[in-house]
Amino acid sequence: MMTRLFSLIIFVLTCISPAVHAENTQDNAGKRELTQEEIDASIGRFGEVEEIPEGFKFSTAENRLWFTDHLKNIQKPMRLYYEFVKSGTYEEGFSDAVYLDIIKINDDGTKNAMLDFFSADRKQAVNPDNVTNITGNPILGIFMQGDVYEMNRLTEGSWRHFQKMIKIALREVASIEKVNFDYNGKNLEGEKISFSPYLNDPHRNDFEKFSGKKYEFIFSDDIPGDLYQIKTTIPDIKDEGNGPLIEEVLTLVEEIQG
Repeated sequence: MMTRLFSLIIFVLTCISPAVHAENTQDNAGKRELTQEEIDASIGRFGEVEEIPEGFKFSTAENRLWFTDHLKNIQKPMRLYYEFVKSGTYEEGFSDAVYLDIIKINDDGTKNAMLDFFSADRKQAVNPDNVTNITGNPILGIFMQGDVYEMNRLTEGSWRHFQKMIKIALREVASIEKVNFDYNGKNLEGEKISFSPYLNDPHRNDFEKFSGKKYEFIFSDDIPGDLYQIKTTIPDIKDEGNGPLIEEVLTLVEEIQG
């Protein structure tokens, strides 16, 4: 027996609510709401569904992103400071800051937090309900939802389609490898999850310039919040020696005790 699941799964158990979707859509670089024409764009359609067998199990990569208690090693209030840098040859870049404040440790081990994702006009709206009684790092959901909105802006294709392809890639093709990285003067061990969701996309020809986009996540139990870095890269497929068209990197810079 098969269960029908809509391709719109808001990055399983992330901190995004429908209200935040609407607010973030207006706050993204396009500064406008999606039109019905965009929703029905050739790159994916609103009504697309996929068949998933009952008894389906999430992959190791999906579990690492969406079902892990990323905040388990935070035992007292603290602030995590992440730096975001956008660069590349396609359009103007920028840098900004992301602050995750763990403000309360609840009796059941969950956390209450505040999240400032970017500043001024770029600031993302975060519903307080989505940072209350949490176990996952809410930065993941905000980043990834913003990412598919950016793909919508760049290609005029449906953000729901890009979200679906990311979900499929995490399930079917994502790789996981051990890595070492430097943080706070120490060399630490972690895991890097990598995938390129659009290489085999049936709609690839409609956005060929951006189809090589690669996603990398580095996690480590040795740092608070578990998430060290998110990196997305869109290579210049016409001239790889010219550097990436767009590269976005979010990196944990500092932990500040409350």
